[in-house]
Amino acid sequence: AASSSLPTLDRLHETLEMLEKKERLLQKKSSAEIKKAKDYTKAKNKNAAIQCLKKKKLYETQIEQLSNFQLRVHDQIIMLENAKATTDTVDALRSGSSAVKAIQQSLEY
Repeated sequence: AASSSLPTLDRLHETLEMLEKKERLLQKKSSAEIKKAKDYTKAKNKNAAIQCLKKKKLYETQIEQLSNFQLRVHDQIIMLENAKATTDTVDALRSGSSAVKAIQQSLEY
């Protein structure tokens, strides 16, 4: 069971990386819209500036959604790592117990 969690952990880490990349891209786009809005405001083009701010708001909504996804993936990673640590510990204790029994049995003969 523990070894099957490794590919899953890898996939979760890859997903996290992909979400972080998407978030960075959206933040760049959001910043670009703010700059464009300022430029349009200076040029007295209020409608175009408002459109830029609306796009910025859409990007911010997407960024927030990606942040929530990242938190959920982080949560899954932590749970899986904890489960793996528990499994590894139980396996080690079983091995230790088996070794002690084997020694005790060898001493009985």
